[in-house]
Amino acid sequence: MIARSPSELENLASDTGTDMFRTAENLAEAAVPELGDIVTVELLELTLRGEVPPPGALCGSTPLRRAAFRSLRGASGARPAYAVGDMIPNPPTTPYRQTLAHLRPRLIRELNDDSLWLARDSARARVMREARVRSLVVVPLVVQGAVLGLVALCRQADSAPYDAGDLQAAATFAERAALCIDLVRRRIQERARARLLQRALLPEALPSLSALEAARSHVPVEGSGGEWFDIIPLSGARVALVVGATEGEGADTAVGMSQLRAMILTLALQDLAPDEILSSLDEVASRLDREHEAHLQHPFGLKYVGSSCICVVYDPVTAHCSLSRAGDADLVVVHPDGTVNSPVLASHPPLGAGGQPFEATEIDVYSGSILLLNSGGDNAPLSDAQTTAAERLHEVLSRPGPDAQEILEAVRWDVSPGHEPAVLVTRTRALDTDNVATRSLPPHAAAVAAARRWTGRQLARWMLNELAYPTALIVSELVTNAIRYSTGPVELRLINDDRTLICEVSDTSSTAPHLREPERCDESGRGLFIVAQLAQHQGTRYTASGKTVWTEQDLPT
Repeated sequence: MIARSPSELENLASDTGTDMFRTAENLAEAAVPELGDIVTVELLELTLRGEVPPPGALCGSTPLRRAAFRSLRGASGARPAYAVGDMIPNPPTTPYRQTLAHLRPRLIRELNDDSLWLARDSARARVMREARVRSLVVVPLVVQGAVLGLVALCRQADSAPYDAGDLQAAATFAERAALCIDLVRRRIQERARARLLQRALLPEALPSLSALEAARSHVPVEGSGGEWFDIIPLSGARVALVVGATEGEGADTAVGMSQLRAMILTLALQDLAPDEILSSLDEVASRLDREHEAHLQHPFGLKYVGSSCICVVYDPVTAHCSLSRAGDADLVVVHPDGTVNSPVLASHPPLGAGGQPFEATEIDVYSGSILLLNSGGDNAPLSDAQTTAAERLHEVLSRPGPDAQEILEAVRWDVSPGHEPAVLVTRTRALDTDNVATRSLPPHAAAVAAARRWTGRQLARWMLNELAYPTALIVSELVTNAIRYSTGPVELRLINDDRTLICEVSDTSSTAPHLREPERCDESGRGLFIVAQLAQHQGTRYTASGKTVWTEQDLPT
């Protein structure tokens, strides 16, 4: 008699994660030979998809799918009527149909070739005769009234027929097996919900930018729900590329992912450098994790520590990248001439580890280069197979003219079999030098009028005369403030990226102007308020030598 405890059977489900067929195969193997010479497990399609099956009375006529087949004598002793994965008809009056409809085990002590129900399932009847099946027990797999499928146990001619004691043992086994299958079903359902939530929290569409072409992004279909990517437009026509992966799985992991993504978006829009973004994110992740531990159990079980992330800021004016990473996220660059390299990046632990500052890596990339960011997401020591993944990736990318689809398929199937990282593939563009104009200004009041005249001439060259007057007002205000509050040189830069006119004024002061609505009696302080009415966006970013105040105006259509 089989002596499988509930914990032993549950281990069969734990070892297989969300693989329903593997779980069914393990259960069938556990029942041979103690309960039967031949054992089959057949499940409803809803069960395989992780959905909640209907009550027994509603699924009696529902087709089943073969999930497992085991024979005491192997393939030579008995071959199945239906292969694993096949849909199986469920005609009326058969023990299988009756078991599902009435939720009671069925015992056929002595199988009779003249039985009418065998004629309704000729394929199964033929195989039973060939295997010399003598006795049959069919038991339903039921959890809280929901039918998951059934188990069929057969004994061949040289074995004793089933009796009432065997029927009870089979029913006990089926009860515990149903719990295992339901555990896997719940995991599948949870992962499906996590994926739906994850996709709802990811960008609906990639932005169209002058800085780069976002070829495509990829988040694993069978991922944990914690993988994410982002493309964030920044000031000065720059763009931030982010890819990351949060540890864990399920809806709570997807929620944690969305919070990390929101934090990065907020930090990036402050025009922080990649290393500053990850340093701040690392501190926030550590603090949130400590708060959750202090409350013993967070209501959503959120976890931030252990997340990997890579952040790249690309400037199309200088064709320069600044990047930083946490964990094993990585970047691969395919240059226009076909050469492939992975920049040597400073190594940092995953988010939340703390203890060391993040460093930025600076690289130059040619226009037309492909940037491939991947989340990594596996911090375990690399196996021999994994150590060659980078070599295989380089081989694929070195082929002439790889397109985005080819790259993504290579990463998914050839480079990282069994582990799909989140991947973002982009092709860089550099702004033409004719679309960028720079003017150095002396720090005295006469420079304001000179800056206005120079701006008007430049906009005329670009045939943007419609923007000449509002841009002149913007330049006057920004240059005036720079000269008033800075003692060093002032630089004015105009960028025409075919979508936006960007005006930037840089100086050596770290004091930033603040927009406020002036009172009626105020004699000053109205300049920035006027600028805000003329520009669609404005802001300040700090540099190593001071600050840059910028505005963006939409180009006339």
